[in-house]
Amino acid sequence: MQADNGASKMPTIPSSFLRVGQIATIDKISGSEEVRKFLAGLGFVRGTPIKAVSNNNTGLIFEVKGSRVAVDLKMATKIHVASES
Repeated sequence: MQADNGASKMPTIPSSFLRVGQIATIDKISGSEEVRKFLAGLGFVRGTPIKAVSNNNTGLIFEVKGSRVAVDLKMATKIHVASES
């Protein structure tokens, strides 16, 4: 029996690659413990669906847990998602 390392078997992409309107599920958060705690406080936790509301060259706006949250591109690359649509 294989151990589950917490990541899905589906290929994942950084959330910065999502197109406006695209929905995805968070697979993992990379970065330091401080970054992971910060993003978790905003609602970005493994298994949570998110929707890209806006995506431009400075940052993204996601709908997560019923709220809209803006993150810069650097932070968005730390959120790895499996695309649903």
